[in-house]
Amino acid sequence: MKTFARAYRNYIRSATAGGEQFGFDLELVARIEPLLSLLYRQWWKVALSGFEHLPAAGPALIAGNSGGTIPWPAFMLMYALMSSRSKPRRLSVLADLDWVADRKLRQALAGVGFVARTAENARRLFAAGEVVAIFPEGAAAASKPFAERYRLRPFDWTLFLPAIEEDVPIYPLATLGCDEAVPVFANLEGLARFLRLPAYPVTPFFPWMPFPTNLMSLPVAWRMHLLRPASRPADQDRHGLDEVAQRQAGFVEGEIQAELNRMLRWRWKSQG
Repeated sequence: MKTFARAYRNYIRSATAGGEQFGFDLELVARIEPLLSLLYRQWWKVALSGFEHLPAAGPALIAGNSGGTIPWPAFMLMYALMSSRSKPRRLSVLADLDWVADRKLRQALAGVGFVARTAENARRLFAAGEVVAIFPEGAAAASKPFAERYRLRPFDWTLFLPAIEEDVPIYPLATLGCDEAVPVFANLEGLARFLRLPAYPVTPFFPWMPFPTNLMSLPVAWRMHLLRPASRPADQDRHGLDEVAQRQAGFVEGEIQAELNRMLRWRWKSQG
């Protein structure tokens, strides 16, 4: 913890300013920091751009694409914010935790910043001035077959509603690499329903290998790009927020899909 405190002094100051609500545990973050650093800097060699768009203070909502059985983009964004020299900030990730039956696992997820995905929790985080991340593809992202990588599933517009209600800026985040790091060959829907899981994806590592090796990934280089905040009408009708949220979700989805397509074209040109 002392080494972590020296290296992340500014992050600790920022992360503890809003209190340790929802079970956030700074000591647990310090324990997993070496793993996050290894994945970010050496395994996936993440190149993140667009960080200048994010404010140094105040609430913000980041909406991004994801892939695989674990929301690794959330962890990589968490590490990027933690290690930022200019504006280190704590990240809270709104996620569906209903399927997590194990109490210790739920506590661990809460400790590193995962929060049950409800509108009330989102509003509490925004009121505290937190940076919040959502991955609106939901379980469909985890079960997306490799042949359909980087083809976004429809975004859940209801996840955008609290940010619309509280007039919080929404930042699209495009991540290239996550769909290839843990390629999904098939989704066993029947088994997922039997086990009461949102999905049961079959990867090169899961379920063939024992834990924790079944959580392994391929060393694919990642690119993450944070786009400018999505614009919305200044004179929006407070009675039509559902419609505004639907338009925002569609706009953000389109922006991320377009950025992923640009990234793919850039990759093909650079390799060709």
